[in-house]
Amino acid sequence: MIRIRSCSSIALSAALLLAASTAAGQMTVTADAALANAYVWRGVSLTNRFVAQPDLYLTVPSGGGSVVVGGWGNMDLGRYDEAGDLSEGGGVSSPDLTEVVLWAEYGNPLGAKLTGTGGVLAYLFPNTAGLTNEINRTVEIYGKLQANGLPLAPKLAVWYDLDKVRGAYIEASVSRPFTTLRDFPITFGALAAFSAGQAVNAPDPGQVANFAHDGLTHLDLSATGTLAAGPVTIVPTVHFYVLNDDFTRVTRPGSSRDVKAWAGLTFSWSRPLNTAPTDVP
Repeated sequence: MIRIRSCSSIALSAALLLAASTAAGQMTVTADAALANAYVWRGVSLTNRFVAQPDLYLTVPSGGGSVVVGGWGNMDLGRYDEAGDLSEGGGVSSPDLTEVVLWAEYGNPLGAKLTGTGGVLAYLFPNTAGLTNEINRTVEIYGKLQANGLPLAPKLAVWYDLDKVRGAYIEASVSRPFTTLRDFPITFGALAAFSAGQAVNAPDPGQVANFAHDGLTHLDLSATGTLAAGPVTIVPTVHFYVLNDDFTRVTRPGSSRDVKAWAGLTFSWSRPLNTAPTDVP
């Protein structure tokens, strides 16, 4: 049987706070609390009702860049067991922690106009039923290249599943911040996503698959704002998808569409752990 495996979506606020802490040369702890009206992972709808997604991570300057280690989770907030409900954990309890991701990465400038990041993610699923469950636990490695100083900040990211899927997922994206509202900058983004080996394996249809077919899976158009409220950063976001894969088109049991959208709100808090700049060799 095909099982769709999920993954975390680290909030844009995390990237903004990481950049600030790195510039200051400080060890920093950051906590995020996100609320969204659905859990959509890489274009695939895993829960079509409200979810909460906490995130906690530590940033340590090292070798001119930063090491970041953290943990992220997804929690279904209701018993999503009606005929039209879609739940990552099967909708059997409320609230239900359906997914935990432990992750670590290292980012470092590669010259004046390029930043490289490499990392690893371990996916844990506490449930024994649902779209994702304990037998889908796996490990993924990834690499990212971000161009700096260009008008649309182009970025290329590749994830490779080492265990259950054994294939690559690729994202190419651009973004542009607008600061017309001085205290509420908004970043608009456009992303194209591709499967390269994470589709259904025709010779072995029982292998875990994240998508129905290889190639373009979806386009993601987004708008994300940032609002400072004392020690907390508030990050509202809206995503609109144009879908190109049978798995990403599913919005609820028995329902498929060519487009869909979701919205979320993240509260992020960050605190330096040292008073002087620190750089671990």
